[in-house]
Amino acid sequence: MPRIFHQPTTRPVEWVFSLVAVLSIALLWVGLFKLNMLLFSYIGVSHYISWIFLPAAIRMLAVMMMEWVGALGLFVGALLTSEPVAHTHLSEIFIVAGLSAVGPLVAVAFCTKWLRIPANLAGLSPRQLCLFALVGALCNVIPHNIYFYISDQMTSPFTGLIPMFVGDLTGTILVLYVSALLLKFFLPVKKPS
Repeated sequence: MPRIFHQPTTRPVEWVFSLVAVLSIALLWVGLFKLNMLLFSYIGVSHYISWIFLPAAIRMLAVMMMEWVGALGLFVGALLTSEPVAHTHLSEIFIVAGLSAVGPLVAVAFCTKWLRIPANLAGLSPRQLCLFALVGALCNVIPHNIYFYISDQMTSPFTGLIPMFVGDLTGTILVLYVSALLLKFFLPVKKPS
């Protein structure tokens, strides 16, 4: 597995695997984003902030599993789901997509060091996974809201903090819960005889 801050590999097979991973993560982001818009657009605060945000679940998981490749997939997915409007500059789209990718990198680097978890995430407990989700939400919410305030999209840097934080956590919990149910249904645990 590639390290977060190491240079990408030069072997063609690994480049192809990385490209497929980037595209898969981007497509998963787009799919969850579209599903989120379909199900929860009525409770959205803005295009970027919703009280439930399903794609937040893959932010941390993508980076935890694929490191820089996961972050690149998130960046591409965020670019694909940005909806430029007449007054939006191309730089804003790249900044918001970059924040969506860098936040999870920082959160995973911080959590693995703070929780003393090996780089392969062996022995990750449910409690530690919840801490990852909390730190991931914070590393996403704070820079986004600062940027939206600096770029005059919000009247206060605190306007979107609570809705975005709640949205990231509820989206993560919903996706992980549904995933656990599906795994339980398709891979039932055999009872000892």
